[in-house]
Amino acid sequence: MEDIDETTDELADDTPGARFERGKRRVGLVLGPVLALVLYALPLGAASPALVALMVLCVTWWLTEALPAAAVALIAAVGAVLTGLATPQVAFGAFGTPLLYLFVGSFFVAEAMRVHGLGERIGALVARHARGRLSFLIAISLASFFLSMWMSNAAATAIMLPIALSMTGKDPKDKFATALVLAVAWGASVGGLGTPVGTPPNGFGITELKQRGLDLGFVEWMAIGVPMGVVMMLGLLVVLAVFFGVRRHQPLPEREATTTRPFSRGERAVLIAGAIAIVGWLLPTIASFVAPGRAAQWCDKHVTEEVVALIAGCTLFILPGNAPGKPRRPALTWHEATKIEWGVILLFGGGILLGTLGKSTGLAEQWGRELVDATGASSTWTITALVTATAIILSEATSNTATASMMAPLAGALASAAGAAPIPAVLGATMGASFGFMMPISTAPNALAYATGRVSVAQMVKVGIVFDVVGFFLIVGALRIACPLFGWA
Repeated sequence: MEDIDETTDELADDTPGARFERGKRRVGLVLGPVLALVLYALPLGAASPALVALMVLCVTWWLTEALPAAAVALIAAVGAVLTGLATPQVAFGAFGTPLLYLFVGSFFVAEAMRVHGLGERIGALVARHARGRLSFLIAISLASFFLSMWMSNAAATAIMLPIALSMTGKDPKDKFATALVLAVAWGASVGGLGTPVGTPPNGFGITELKQRGLDLGFVEWMAIGVPMGVVMMLGLLVVLAVFFGVRRHQPLPEREATTTRPFSRGERAVLIAGAIAIVGWLLPTIASFVAPGRAAQWCDKHVTEEVVALIAGCTLFILPGNAPGKPRRPALTWHEATKIEWGVILLFGGGILLGTLGKSTGLAEQWGRELVDATGASSTWTITALVTATAIILSEATSNTATASMMAPLAGALASAAGAAPIPAVLGATMGASFGFMMPISTAPNALAYATGRVSVAQMVKVGIVFDVVGFFLIVGALRIACPLFGWA
């Protein structure tokens, strides 16, 4: 998803961004253990000095990306066992959390979509009907937004960037080209808010909310995530149109971004798997209206998001995906399936482990009380604003997934310590973690956009700061309206 481990290679070795990354990693590799040892030795009065040291080590390595994020997650489990914070069953059991398999099944469908080119078709069909530069900007960003709801933000960006660039001129300083690549990259980041599988930070928020008594299913998350994403998209389009002077009457180059090839067997198989997933995720809600009682209870208990995702994903190993006249092959082979982002799944497990240990040792609650005392935040909405702003700032320096793994549990503990409603704070931290628009190293979509050569660091920082600020107010404002309606505040 948004991890930078895979994306820094997109930058050439001699670019300033790549040199900065190498230096940051070297410093972080040494700084992490040093900080951990110092904080363990200092008499800080922490509820669990060993957990503080382990968290500092992992967070430092995540922030500086000294090691692959997934490897750091595994080191967290090893460290928890060595320091006596958890038994091996508890430490490594976090990597078997059911929610992880929601991502596994969804990643299978996303990989098959990539293999058979269905994403390119969707993007081209959306863009084909655009008339003028502004309508094309809207269409391409919405296509990126939609794809990112169901697949990784990086994959959605990689699919849509060539389509966007096909409608631009050759001038490297073309402002319209800059607006397009940012619309694709940032539209993908915003689109990830829409579904539980849109981006891993959502999973951390869902897990934290479940531990606090709110079990958000797929439909329930979309009820809050899609409107939030749409609001963010409106803000994004306004910011880009104003900064880069995109107007409705400006014509597009004489090219057509479309595809006329017939649907392949593989594409049809992916559509079937996607339909199975959508119907399955909707089934508990439908059952609660159509057949309340035992049938609805059975669906709630057995037709879980993880089960549905795996059924849909594994269907691709059965459905045919070969072209007519070619040797038979399934829509997804295991060789292709192994290319899904297993590192994200491991990172997710490590983040869940640290969050669980923070609760069980009382460290999260202690930090929450101290942060309340230090900032003076005490109401539901001042705390929501505080954790949202913190998550947005952190997401500029580290992967969105790592930010969410730290901020979602802290937000809940902070709100609880102040006697405020924890749900708005957790949602604010989770959605704030999906931001990070200022630097090429902030997210994978940003790095891919920067690698096109159509956007400079200065442009990304300048516009990204504005969108970060706009996004902060949109998140807090939207939660301020939505949470009371759902009875969450």
